[in-house]
Amino acid sequence: MEEVTNNEQISSLNDNKIIGNPILEYSNIRFVGKNNILFCENNVKLGNCNILFKGNNSLIYLSSSKSTYSLNMQVVHDSVIFIGKNNDLIPPIFINVQEHQNLIIGDDCSIGSNTNIRTGDAHIIYDGESKVRLNMGSSVIIGDHVWLGHQIYVDKGVIIGSGAIVENNSHVPSNATLKSNAIYSGNPINLKKSDVFFTKDYVANFTKEDSKDFNTYSSRIFLYNNVPGETLEIKKVDSLLSNFDVNEKLDFIQKLFIQNKKHNRFFI
Repeated sequence: MEEVTNNEQISSLNDNKIIGNPILEYSNIRFVGKNNILFCENNVKLGNCNILFKGNNSLIYLSSSKSTYSLNMQVVHDSVIFIGKNNDLIPPIFINVQEHQNLIIGDDCSIGSNTNIRTGDAHIIYDGESKVRLNMGSSVIIGDHVWLGHQIYVDKGVIIGSGAIVENNSHVPSNATLKSNAIYSGNPINLKKSDVFFTKDYVANFTKEDSKDFNTYSSRIFLYNNVPGETLEIKKVDSLLSNFDVNEKLDFIQKLFIQNKKHNRFFI
């Protein structure tokens, strides 16, 4: 096992890598395995963050952010966690990526406290007659500018399109697909309204004048559409990513998600 709790320990890693120079405050990074990579862009700060790599050949990619990463993350064997730029991540948030699956989170999202995201269940369920497994693990994809409220449970196989909103205390069940620019709520979630968008203006500090000023919003910047050549084939991307070794995963991530900033890339 290798463990990092301060920046001076990064250079002493032998079997795993931390690429970049994150600021660590009361944080712990543990590697129980080999050939894993934690990649941190500039302006990455880990505060009260716990990251556990279990097994081999996994990648966690943390993009630049104005906010501190304060996450409880576990990634197991041949998996990827990618978190895009400038997301508001309100602690505590729990992430568990296992069974050789991936978690992709785009840019500019707002994810509330006590959100739990998993790519697999803790135990196996079989059909009583056929003896075939029923609950295979599956990747989770969350697009750009998605708002997940507080205490959201995102189950395995979920795909959430850019601009979607999930209201507080909701459960997004296994293999659900949430359309872009739509509101969902409930346990399990139900569609409440389509053709909506949100901004990240914080209304708690609004004066009466502010409330009047924000009654309308003329820009279409937070609306998303299917644009050939721009919108990604999400399942194909996930399949390709799962077939690469850890260094190829890093190269693929940088080309597809860092260099590609097309507005409609995660339209669903």
